[in-house]
Parts: sequence; structure tokens; C-alpha cells
Amino acid sequence: MRSLVSMTRHQLLHRLIYPLALLVPTTLMPLSPVPLNPAHAFDATTTDPAADLLRLIPAMPFGAPATRRTIPLDVAEEIEAQVVALERQAACRHLAEDPSLSGTWLLRYTNSPEITNLAEGLPLGFALGRTYQPIDISRGYFENQGAIEHVLGLARASTCVVGDVSVAPANTRNAAGTLDVAGNRVFVDFRRIVFSIDELLGQKMSGLRKVVVPRNDPNAARPSNDITYLSAGVRLTRGGDDSIFVFTREAVERPLLSVDERERLFSEGGAGATTGLGVAEKSAPPEFRKLLGRRQDTVGHDISGRRTN
Repeated sequence: MRSLVSMTRHQLLHRLIYPLALLVPTTLMPLSPVPLNPAHAFDATTTDPAADLLRLIPAMPFGAPATRRTIPLDVAEEIEAQVVALERQAACRHLAEDPSLSGTWLLRYTNSPEITNLAEGLPLGFALGRTYQPIDISRGYFENQGAIEHVLGLARASTCVVGDVSVAPANTRNAAGTLDVAGNRVFVDFRRIVFSIDELLGQKMSGLRKVVVPRNDPNAARPSNDITYLSAGVRLTRGGDDSIFVFTREAVERPLLSVDERERLFSEGGAGATTGLGVAEKSAPPEFRKLLGRRQDTVGHDISGRRTN
């Protein structure tokens, strides 16, 4: 195999970013729960009703979110049952306009098909690490920032979804057909997806990245999230397909791109991809065809966790 040091910039993009962007699970490194790092542990003495839920979620290698593919199935099902129970107990309303949504959130658990694929393993020894979602409600900005680690420490990479968030009108239906009657729904518009190589053999890298421009299918439901529980330290969210996301608030804020940085990114363009129907068009970049091609059989269960409206 040709050494990474002798490769040209173009070859590095092909060998590293392209396979990274494919998001195809492999068996290069079976991921399993690890002992919880006390620095990132949820306070077991908290009175937050979500405390019991958080205690169920194992810590994963590199701080990645737990998924149904990376933890025992019975544990995942217990987590999802606790989510449903907490949603019913809290019966939160009008969270879409709550200013406390702003901040930096760490993804702890999800049964989202796309992230389940990503967390299970990546080509060339890469693995998903800590996944953050900083939100600024006042500006209507959000980002999904995922760290990509190499099992041998040869390189570090990242993915970043840059988008806009806004309050959805009352009584809208999401892609799963769920009607929002509680005022908890926000629309999320994905503007750019960026795959980057940040470090290679201990050296900081710049400019090694691929940009994808997602376009939602006009016949599909507008992408949305429902905030079903919100406290000072915990947030439960449902994706447009009713998949589950469990977040905890981070004490240290992670910065979003500035207005100028966003505009520069948007002006670059990038490979286009139409999304929204769960399948990719033939002209879409290979990473989207591979990812969405596995979407229907990734989870293989009711990802809503028997959600009730």
C-alpha cells in the first residue's frame, strides 16, 4: 500500500475523505461500551426526571453516541422505553420557542438509521467520536459536529452539518406522519455537509475537505425535529422519522460558524444531493447513495419506540 506521506493532496482526498464520506459500516473495530469517564458523567444525585434514563446509557469508545448496533439490544430497548415513559410523564408543550434550547448539546444515544450506520464503524479504521449539536435560537443557526477518530491515531477527521432552525407552524405533520399539536416542532434546513481531514500523522491539515449541498425533495415533508423533553441539562428530540435523540448539555460552549464564515462556505458550492424520501437519486454523490441505500434495513424495528401524540 502506498504510504500516506508520499501521496499528493488529490490522492489524500480520494483515499481518506471519499471513504470517510461513504459512511459504510465495517467490522474493522467492534465498538463496545467502556467505563464512564467521570469528567463526562451525568450527576447521579440530580433531581432531573431524566437521571434514570441517563444512567442506562453506556459510555462508548471515543465518546461516540450509543446506538442499537453498538450496545446490547436489551439495553437499547430499555433506554427507548424510558424515553417514551419520560415523554408521556413530562407532556411538554411549546418547547420550540424555548430560549434554553440554545447552547451546546452532546448526543448520548440515538436510534437514527444514519447515525447508527456511522457509529457502527467506518472504512480505513476510522470511528465516530463525540457528536455535538450547538444551537443558537436567536440567530436560527445549528450545526451537527461529529469527530472522526482513527483507531491507531493516524489521523483525525470531522463532519459538520451546517443548517438553519426555525419554529414550525402549528399542526404540521413530519415525514413519519406525526401531527404536532404541542408546539414542540422546529424546521431544520440543512445548508451544507462538510467532511474534513483535520490531522494526519500528527500534523495539522487544512483544506482537505469535501462539501455536499443537500436539497430536500419538493415532494417530501420538510425536515423537522420535535423537542419532547427539555430541562437544564437534558433534551429529548424526535427526528422527522420519529427516531430518538438523547442529548446532555455541555458546560463548555462549542462555537458555531460566524455569519461571514457561513457565507464563505455557502459561496463555495459543492456536490449536490437531493434528500427527503429515504432514497437517493442516481446523480447523487456516492456517499448519499451508499448511506440511504442501507437506511431501510439499518434498524429493523419501530424507531419511534411506540410514540404517542
